[in-house]
Amino acid sequence: MLYEGFMNHFYSKTSAYRNEFEHIGKNSKVYYPVISNKRSRKLLSIGDGTEILHNSRIQCFEQEGCPTPHIKIGDRCYLGFNLSILAGADVIIEDDVLLASNILITTETHGMDPESDVPYMNQPLTVAPVRVGSGCWLGERVVIMPGVTIGKKCIIGAGSIVTHDIPDYSIAVGSPAKVVKRYDFERHEWIRV
Repeated sequence: MLYEGFMNHFYSKTSAYRNEFEHIGKNSKVYYPVISNKRSRKLLSIGDGTEILHNSRIQCFEQEGCPTPHIKIGDRCYLGFNLSILAGADVIIEDDVLLASNILITTETHGMDPESDVPYMNQPLTVAPVRVGSGCWLGERVVIMPGVTIGKKCIIGAGSIVTHDIPDYSIAVGSPAKVVKRYDFERHEWIRV
């Protein structure tokens, strides 16, 4: 009861924002505060039965010459505290995904030309879409970098930085994340690779 009362204290903005989302499904909850501007909410689609816990930063960054980015979150997802999604390109989180707290998903990197008179923060962004496959579990403090696709039912270990694609039914850990196990459907167990 104490936890439920605590969460209800932070909940409430789903109804206030409901008409501002591109789509929000039945029984989905977005806990307050969520740091996103009105334009970002218009580019955010949330499926049925999904929860986004408070202190999340979910933002779309439109830039000249690039398609308008969208964030699509599937059904029955649970996105933990302090989530950051920075979308200069599309971010797709498929159904039944579990995200622990303090996770960063980014589709963008700043320019890195040290000879330029323009500071890094003002150099042009490079963007590439991110996809998290259905049934995935991302541990605490995972970072997903631009252009990454994480396959179906993967597990990404806490503190990992994912810089390249992870195939379906894999466990990946480290910085950069490397696949350490794959699920073997004939043996019905995770096998070290």
